[in-house]
Amino acid sequence: MAGKDIEQRHEDQLKGSSDGGGIKGYLLHRAKPYLPPWLGVGTVGVTGAAANLVWEGDTGMGVLLTLGSVALTGSTWWAARATGKERRLHSAITVAAGSSWFTSAALFAPSWDMWFVGGIVTALSWNIRQVMRRDPDGAKAVSADGGLLEKIGLAKAKMGAAKVEPNRVTVPIALEAGTQTNDDMTKALTNVASALDVPATAIRYLPDPDSARRGELVIVPMDMLADTVRWEEVGPSLPGGSITDPLVLGVYDDGSPLAMWLPGDPAAGRNATHLLIAGMTGAGKGDGALNLITEILSRTDVAFWLNDPKGFQDFRDLLPGMDWATDATGTETMVEAVLAVIPARTAWLGAHRYRQWAKAAASVQNDPAHSCRADGTACGCPGMPFLVSWFEEAGVSLSVLGDDAFNNIANLARAAGVALVVSLQRASHDQLSTTTRDALGSRLCFGVPNAMAASFMLPDAVIDAGAAPERWSNRRPGYCYLVTPGIDEARYSSPGRTRWFTPTASSLMEAVAAWAARNGADVGPVTAEAAAKAVGKAYTDRARHQEQNPGDEDEEATVSRIDDEDRDIDPTEELPQPLPGEENIPFGQLEGRDLNADQARAVLEEILSEFEEAGTMVIGTKDVMEHGDRLGRRRGWVSGELQRLLQEGRIAETSKPGRYRIVPAMADA
Repeated sequence: MAGKDIEQRHEDQLKGSSDGGGIKGYLLHRAKPYLPPWLGVGTVGVTGAAANLVWEGDTGMGVLLTLGSVALTGSTWWAARATGKERRLHSAITVAAGSSWFTSAALFAPSWDMWFVGGIVTALSWNIRQVMRRDPDGAKAVSADGGLLEKIGLAKAKMGAAKVEPNRVTVPIALEAGTQTNDDMTKALTNVASALDVPATAIRYLPDPDSARRGELVIVPMDMLADTVRWEEVGPSLPGGSITDPLVLGVYDDGSPLAMWLPGDPAAGRNATHLLIAGMTGAGKGDGALNLITEILSRTDVAFWLNDPKGFQDFRDLLPGMDWATDATGTETMVEAVLAVIPARTAWLGAHRYRQWAKAAASVQNDPAHSCRADGTACGCPGMPFLVSWFEEAGVSLSVLGDDAFNNIANLARAAGVALVVSLQRASHDQLSTTTRDALGSRLCFGVPNAMAASFMLPDAVIDAGAAPERWSNRRPGYCYLVTPGIDEARYSSPGRTRWFTPTASSLMEAVAAWAARNGADVGPVTAEAAAKAVGKAYTDRARHQEQNPGDEDEEATVSRIDDEDRDIDPTEELPQPLPGEENIPFGQLEGRDLNADQARAVLEEILSEFEEAGTMVIGTKDVMEHGDRLGRRRGWVSGELQRLLQEGRIAETSKPGRYRIVPAMADA
């Protein structure tokens, strides 16, 4: 404020009258700040001459004046201790010189030559110092940071002109060459927040990648995330749009949309990506997932697969809009299905001359540029929509499948137009392999318990720039950081907040699911056939989740528990008489210990068929041994038979040793 008043007075003076009186007044006004040193020199000269008339030759007064000069010089040195070294020394020398001349003039005769020369030099030295103090560049630097950099221990750094946007201030920083680096600024961010009295998460520093001492300090003075926004107040951002359009999850702290993409876009220089979601209990990870899923289901060129070990606790209202959903019992099956569809989709994209999935791939292929025919004419093949495979609470799945269960999917799926989403509470190496984690290019990080957990999710550069989800923990549900291709890297360290799903959102979620069931993309023949060939009825007979309320179903809708081959049996008819030799076999039993090798193998095939019928397509020796009483064989025999079936192609290896995928009986067909 003081600097502004001074500038205003200078402007008023320059705009003043230009007549003789105005010029005289302007010159006198500009001279006033420089008069005190000259008045001081004059005062010393007059008082020294007057003292000579009274004390000339007085030895006692000479002693007192000498002691007084020493005391006055010492007092000046002590009083100036809070100023700079140069000012302190200059003040002490000036007082010592003036008091020495006064003492000499009072006891002897005044030395007017010394007074004249010394006085002019002393007064001019203070005038020059004052001129330097009013240097415009220095004034700008002081007004720019208000002493902020000095307060945080970076006094020699320079601030550039600030760029002011709504609720966002960006200030270029140039640190002192040779003594300060961007790391020094990063370490001082909490001190900056303290000096400005704002939350630590409101301060970010974005280093210049081409310089070790330059960057931008970003200040967001007001937290626009404090007021939660209900999802049902806004709903999906673009119903009927494409999966290639941005998926809006919420807002950043400066009010701009928090958005991401899953497919790539060569024209925009954006790669396709997978997504890793993590956050501690109560941090809002579930609402974040709902924001993203409702965005996906509201688009017309994407199919959605979900695996949720919690039994769809959060997502039940959205199930009718999904192509396939499995609970904990179907985790391995869905993993194997995704692995199977990847090469089929990649082959289709290659045959139709797509280097990666594009929006046009979801439509009927009427463009000759994307024809699979050798003659180059339009092939008219059905399109292949984008596919999102979402594994919720993946920590549970990984504890069964192993920490590298998603490794192959993460490394191969992007080229096939498949996005893998892995959601869990803590992305530590004991849950998720480092290889898989690195392949999940996008991160949505909610509140975490400590900095170590944050390091599993966010790159070092983002943390250095000021991102710190551990500061929220689970006290601010929905607060998050998003690292993903397609957005400015300067945004990576900016916190955002996803929208809140309240109990009243259920009806709108059901409406979104119903809309997706009617208008969303069919998974397409390429993906459907590959999944069916890999896991059989687990996919072809998947529940479509068109659930009815109890009591609403009629007699025809009731699911029969009678096997197809038994439908023609009359329950009132007498049972047939046993054939010769079968009289002593107990009803419904054939003891396993009485089976020969061929009979045991036949029973094993029956067991595999029962697994397949139930949709359990991934098994191990342990699962078969649960029916060991029917086989009458030990674990070693079962393991050996599974190896035989593996060689014969009845079962296939999975990504986890000791687990096998049942090859459906209809696979060859």
